[in-house]
Amino acid sequence: MSVADNAQRYSRLRDEQSSLFELYARRNGLTGKSLLVLLWLYHSPQGLSQEFIAKRTYSTKQVIRSIIKNLQAETYIILELSKKDRRKKIVRLTDYGRRYASSLADPLARYEQEAMAVLSQEQQEVLLEATAVFSHKLRQILEEREV
Repeated sequence: MSVADNAQRYSRLRDEQSSLFELYARRNGLTGKSLLVLLWLYHSPQGLSQEFIAKRTYSTKQVIRSIIKNLQAETYIILELSKKDRRKKIVRLTDYGRRYASSLADPLARYEQEAMAVLSQEQQEVLLEATAVFSHKLRQILEEREV
C-alpha cells in the first residue's frame, strides 16, 4: 500500500476511535469535549487553568468557558484564584465532581485496558511508538503551516 492509502486508512481508524469516545460521552449525557475536560481534571487533582485546558484539548476559550459553566452548574467543579497569578482561575473537581468523573473515567480505563490486552506486548509498544511519532509530526506540520 502507498503512503496515501495508509494515511487514509489510519485517518479512518482514528475517526472511528474518536466516534467511540463521542458515543461513550453521549451515553453518559455529555459531549465528547466535556468528557475530555472531565478526564483532564480527574487526572489533575491540583486543578488546571482554563487556558491550559483549552490548549491541551485544542479548544477555543469560549468552548472551555461554556463547558466550565455547565460543569459548575452541576456542582462538579469549583473555580479558585491562582496563587501564582491572581488574574487566572484554577478549575478543580469538587468531591461530588471527583466521584462523578471517577464513575466515567475508571470504567473507560478498564475498557481501554481490555482492548489493549488483545495486542501482544510487542504490538502494544509498536502501536504506542508509531502513534507518538505520527502525532508529533502531524502537530509539527499543522503548527508550521498554521492550519
